[in-house]
Amino acid sequence: MGNPMVNRRHLFGLAGAGGAALATSGLLSAPAHAEAAPAEAAHNRPRRRPAWPEGFVEVQPVSVEGDIAWYDVSHWGVEGKGWSDTKAYFDRLPAKAEGVVTPEVWARSRTSAGILTRFVSDSTTFRARYRLISATTAMYHMPAIGHSGVDLYARAEDGYDAWLANTHPAGQDVDEQMGLAVDPGERLYTAYLPLYNAPQTLQIGVEAGSKFVGVAPRTDPPAVFYGSSIMQGGVASRPGMSITALLGRRFDIPAINLGFSGNARMEPEIAELLTEIEASVYVVDSSPNMNPQQISERAEPFVRILREARPDTPIVLVEDRRYGDGRFVKFRRDRNAQNAAALQAAYRNLRDAGVTGLSYLSADELPEAEELVDGSHPSDLGMMTYANAYERVLHPILARRHH
Repeated sequence: MGNPMVNRRHLFGLAGAGGAALATSGLLSAPAHAEAAPAEAAHNRPRRRPAWPEGFVEVQPVSVEGDIAWYDVSHWGVEGKGWSDTKAYFDRLPAKAEGVVTPEVWARSRTSAGILTRFVSDSTTFRARYRLISATTAMYHMPAIGHSGVDLYARAEDGYDAWLANTHPAGQDVDEQMGLAVDPGERLYTAYLPLYNAPQTLQIGVEAGSKFVGVAPRTDPPAVFYGSSIMQGGVASRPGMSITALLGRRFDIPAINLGFSGNARMEPEIAELLTEIEASVYVVDSSPNMNPQQISERAEPFVRILREARPDTPIVLVEDRRYGDGRFVKFRRDRNAQNAAALQAAYRNLRDAGVTGLSYLSADELPEAEELVDGSHPSDLGMMTYANAYERVLHPILARRHH
């Protein structure tokens, strides 16, 4: 592996616009990188998207209290779930996974990371009302908005979804304004749910008498992301800044977040569950939770389970991000380098064995120290860097899948 402290921006300057910056010390030959998008591809997105999605669902308010009409999200549905047969409505794994996955993974699967709901309204006022499953609403390095808040986006005139407002949870019961004096007009709204907590129920409030139509979850094959606390959303300041939320907006596709804080270790049971989802791509970014031996033992079997069940679904393997203090702490450097070497070896072995449809993302493209909050988890700036790196490798994959 190359110098782990190489400056990513310098690397891009040397590599040029052809995407060669994804390679590490010659690991990826030119043919292996034929899938990689040019660097400029990240900026070649359609400039306009439809203002109105398909799948309108007529819903009635569950109550009208004063000048606010309340609508229950479960009446038109949420997006970002891989299974409908869940123990609780906002769980991320099916009920049958309890007792199959580890207790730690099961506990984390009951948070609502990556789940969203969409609706159309002409209201100029918005509220959210919900009770959280956990009384813990924040962490020392993650604010309550990201941990336990609902984050509201609106589709703008240019066809892109832009941030509007969010809740600011101070306790387990939340009933808060999310938007006030919004410019008149019908718009598509997207509400992202908490990253490290989950609502037991969720109601959206709008002005009584205003138009309100639910939008059913999209049925397009989703991009499925499996990973650590970083993938779950730690420690974004708000739900709309998680990796999966950023990429879902950029590609205008459904995305499923299967990040399990501290517990993404490529267990075969997880791979088997992933194969049940008809995905447009599987992204595997679990190295931050694994040691070199675990990666050496588990990465190849994990990928083979996916490939056997889904022979045509692209798979992206992502290296361990580098610790922020690695420049000065040898055991951190060693852990990152050894993890990367183990994943590179697994990738090479799989390709040599004829496994196709694999892509690889190097740590050279992932956040640097000043983009990390605690030397490990990305800030919002770090989340943007993650999303930019993912976008470059996913652009050609998703372009092929959707044409």
